[in-house]
Formats: sequence, structure tokens, C-alpha cells
Amino acid sequence: MQLKVIGAVSLVDQIRCDRCGKQVHRIEPGFEQMTSIGFDAGFGSVFGDGNRVEIDLCETCLQATLGMWLRVRAPWRIDHMPQGEAASGIDPLPPIINSQNLGDPAHLYGVLTAHEMAEHLKCSPEAVYERAVAGEFIFLSSPKRVDERRYPAFQIDERLDKSLLKQAIQKYLEADVNSTLLWSFLRSPQKIYAGLTAIEMLLGGMPPKYDTLTPEERADVFLEVVDEEISRVRW
Repeated sequence: MQLKVIGAVSLVDQIRCDRCGKQVHRIEPGFEQMTSIGFDAGFGSVFGDGNRVEIDLCETCLQATLGMWLRVRAPWRIDHMPQGEAASGIDPLPPIINSQNLGDPAHLYGVLTAHEMAEHLKCSPEAVYERAVAGEFIFLSSPKRVDERRYPAFQIDERLDKSLLKQAIQKYLEADVNSTLLWSFLRSPQKIYAGLTAIEMLLGGMPPKYDTLTPEERADVFLEVVDEEISRVRW
């Protein structure tokens, strides 16, 4: 069951597993691993015409009830494609100029400590945090150990479209959606991006169908997908 906070917008505050009763608040670790399934039954459905069908499950109960049929895949990245397909399908990302250790794409999906982030930006950890709170960076914190902040590593990549990232962060802030959900979205391949992740798009990756779009039009498409994702996780 999804328990919602009522305000200017309705937000999912916590989810309770319908099978075991486990409850997870949206700021707690594990919230994004909760699964909510909901759909409207069609004509002739075994659930009754037009009825709303819903269930919420934790990871353990999802595996116990549907594990035999679930398709579990490793995270997809453009570098996983056969070389010929990658070359013909999508323009490769330009090389990194002088970031020290981000040549391996896996680093783009890793995180930095506050001190590592500060070292790259040549400022104090406190200054990094202030910039993050202002909406310049994404930061991840454990509710139990707030001082152990982590910053997604792609944010120091020189290819990053900083303006577009800031706009995406601002949308999540305005919607009061946890930054861990933004981080989850950024790492997930998107069909509309021809399988690229949002991170790869922010670093200059470009599906062929976007070739004719202006930078402004590409940004608009990116932000429309952000809006759709926010709408999905809020309800």
C-alpha cells in the first residue's frame, strides 16, 4: 500500500509490502527497490471490467512470488554493445580531456566521497555541499549517517552539460522527490534515447533520430522525459 502526503502535490511518503507488511519511507535506503504494480483491467478481464488492480511488494516478496518469471539483467551501457552495432547505431562519446580516472565508463556510474569531490573541484567539502543544496550537484546521503555524503562521479566529467543537469535537479527539488530517485533514473537506459542512459545523454551521447534537432530541442526532449519520470515516481 502506498501512503501519501497531501500537499500542493500528492507524494508517495512510504510504501508497505502487501505480502509481508514491511514499510519503507521514501527517504530510507531500499525505497527504490519496492515494486508497485497498478493497472486498469480491460474488457473481459478476470479482475472485472474497468477495475483498478494494484499491489506493492518488497524485493524479498517480489522474488518469492514472481521470481521464477522475472527477467533480471545486468545494467546496460553503450560499451556493452558489439562494436559494429555501437558504431553504426549511436555516435560515440568524445574522449575525456583531462579528468584523472574516468576513462572507464564504469566510473561514470560510481560515486565520490565528499573529500574526493572537493579535491576535484579544488574547494572544501562544505563548499561542495552548499553548491549541491543550491541545485548544482546531486548528492546522496544515508538518513542514518548524514555526514557520509556521496556524489555521482559523472558530475566532474568535462563533457557534462551542466546547465541541463541543473535544470533536471531543479525539477526534482521543486517536486520534492528524493535525489536517490533522480540518481536511479539517470543510470537507467531509456527507450526514447535508443537505449542510452540519461547520464550518457548528458555527456553528449546522441541517438541518430536526434541528429536533426537543435541543442535547445534536444534539451526539451530530455526535460520532458524527466517530467514523465517525476510524475511516475510521485504517484
